[in-house]
Amino acid sequence: MTKQLYKTISLLLLNLMLICFFSGIFMLNSNLVVFLEWVLGGASLNLSVTFLFDYMSCLFLATVFCISSNVVWYSQSYMSEDKDADRFILLVFGFVISMVLLIISPNIMSILLGWDGLGLISYCLVVYYPTKKSNSAGMLTVLSNRVGDVCILISIAWFSLVGDFNFLVWNNSDEFLTSYWLSFLMVVGAMTKSAQIPFSAWLPAAMAAPTPVSALVHSSTLVTAGVYLLIRFSFLLESWSFMLLFISTLTMFMSGIVAIFEYDLKKIIALSTLSQLGVMMFSISLGMYNVAFFHLVTHALFKALLFLSAGVLIHGIGGSQDIRHFGNLSKSFPLVGVCLNLANLSLCGIPFMSGFYSKDLIVELACQNSWNMFIMIIMIISLGLTVSYSARLVFYSFVNAGGGSFLLMCDKDYTMLIPITSLSMISLMSGPVLNWTMFNFPSLILLPQSLKMIALIMVTLSLILTVALISFKIYLLNFSSKISFFMGSMWFMPIISGQSLSLPILLIGGQTLKNLDQGWLEFNTKNISSNYSAFFNILFTKFQGNTLKTHFLVFLIWFIFMIIYIL
Repeated sequence: MTKQLYKTISLLLLNLMLICFFSGIFMLNSNLVVFLEWVLGGASLNLSVTFLFDYMSCLFLATVFCISSNVVWYSQSYMSEDKDADRFILLVFGFVISMVLLIISPNIMSILLGWDGLGLISYCLVVYYPTKKSNSAGMLTVLSNRVGDVCILISIAWFSLVGDFNFLVWNNSDEFLTSYWLSFLMVVGAMTKSAQIPFSAWLPAAMAAPTPVSALVHSSTLVTAGVYLLIRFSFLLESWSFMLLFISTLTMFMSGIVAIFEYDLKKIIALSTLSQLGVMMFSISLGMYNVAFFHLVTHALFKALLFLSAGVLIHGIGGSQDIRHFGNLSKSFPLVGVCLNLANLSLCGIPFMSGFYSKDLIVELACQNSWNMFIMIIMIISLGLTVSYSARLVFYSFVNAGGGSFLLMCDKDYTMLIPITSLSMISLMSGPVLNWTMFNFPSLILLPQSLKMIALIMVTLSLILTVALISFKIYLLNFSSKISFFMGSMWFMPIISGQSLSLPILLIGGQTLKNLDQGWLEFNTKNISSNYSAFFNILFTKFQGNTLKTHFLVFLIWFIFMIIYIL
């Protein structure tokens, strides 16, 4: 039953992918946009359900359906020993439906449904394996994303004031464009979903989820929702473009530095995702929305391939994610090694790989802009860091002979190999095909030769430097332990996002529990209640003894009160 369910959902998603892809190509060539609206309700209340289909939404839907179809097929083998496999596949399917609702909705209310659905189901998937670590990661993920949810809710309140929840109606409205704080809400909401600084801690923490979920969540769905929202609301971003530019550049640099210090395979790939999200946000902040969407699609494909290949390696060596346990896996995993290295080359922007067409275009168009030198230097250094941690990952996984000896048979599992090989072909072709399709003529880029070659030179120098450091057994520079801890802990982002907010409240609660509930309050209430109850018991016992002295005393007290009352 479970395998049949997996195959049915996978084939359904594959057919939807083909329909959306060809529809998107047709709409792109014919400059066609389809806007559907259903009016629901009675005489007193009218509700409208709206959907927007243009080339951007159809191509992004095709990307989501392609990756999810391969992930579901891949999960047949990866999750075969799981008792709750049916629950897992239904959660993944619900995740895809939430993303679809977000993509095709021009209405801020229905966008919130998809936006909130992504956050809720992602929490269920992160805590799929119930451990203390996954519970902490799940809470960090859902609470970080709630900040973005609050921003969307406040923006809904603003839309209700202007009279329509459909943002296409106000696209060219001066009243809408003058809303300074609405653009701020959209930017902050997108930053939380796409894990930009200071909301970056939840992205590596969400690696507690199963690997197929990581391939889906961290490539084409949850983390790209913020980027896609900013592309749709691009007419709002003029007020906050420089802030977004600075934060995205800082995110690129931070994630590249941290990935060099990381040994967890899935976290390294998650940090590379964070770096590429910074590249997309960088492109959006410069006004290059179509190029950002181009990079979003190509990155989603090769990043899903990278996660699925890493999942085969983790599955094959017994579940360990530490790259120091790997080594010399190219003999045991030849096909997976080729696919993983293809994805790594695309990530680095090596010429004629899919990542090259979008990433190099962003770098060259950015060099044409008149931004300050600091931003450009950080961007170029971030490109070099991407090559460094990718080369380090390949060395530890496939070249280094320090790993343990395993009897590895996972390269014979065709249920896992078919999605990987198909994604490899699609990823290789996505760059040139989308480049020829989305841009009818080449961009006019006028740069001096030094700037024209700066990206390629930086990639080459970073590769040579990394290989040299590895050859001389200097895996990291000789940082002090404090600097190394600072770099390896994501610049204290997990502490800032989690412990700095929760620890003071927990300390106050602990002191209150110790001093009040379990301290003097409990001691005094227990002693006072027992002592006074004994005293009143003795007193009432004496009153109930029916002695003549007691009766006269009570009469005397009553007589005194009556005299006082009369006077």
